[in-house]
Amino acid sequence: MDILQDSFPQLFHLYSTYYTPYASYIQPLRRFFLLTQSYFYYYAFPTLYPIYTLTSRLFASALTEQQSLVSLALLALLVVVSLKVLDMVRRTIMYWVNLAIRLLMYLSVAVLGIWVYQRGVAQSLEDLGWIVGLLAGLGEAGERVGYEKAAGSAREARKISKGSSRWKTREAGW
Repeated sequence: MDILQDSFPQLFHLYSTYYTPYASYIQPLRRFFLLTQSYFYYYAFPTLYPIYTLTSRLFASALTEQQSLVSLALLALLVVVSLKVLDMVRRTIMYWVNLAIRLLMYLSVAVLGIWVYQRGVAQSLEDLGWIVGLLAGLGEAGERVGYEKAAGSAREARKISKGSSRWKTREAGW
């Protein structure tokens, strides 16, 4: 014990001289932590400790007595996390799709501008009229083909119905 009593002043001097160059930087942090700790113990701890003991007892009893409730809570947590991850994946995919569509649109505008610049405005308008006429012809041809298919299926239905006994009774005036 005498050795400790004899060496204490030397150790204190060593300690105080070791931290002296940094004391001006450390002192505000030390003061902040000590004040926070004292605030916690005087004001927050008396309020929070009963809540902590109550919830810890509830969780302990839930973990030991009701494992199904805990597994249900973990399952719900897993569902929420997986939905969040899927939402992030969806947003990422939508970002890249929108980026590709925008780039395609800007690229098509640039190609159209270069085409008009190289062909001239008059020739470009003639080409545009030809393209519109081609598309209109395709539309008319599609309508005509659709009409012919519909008329053909109606003719086939009439032929089938003429062969049935019901059509024969109609012709006979029934």
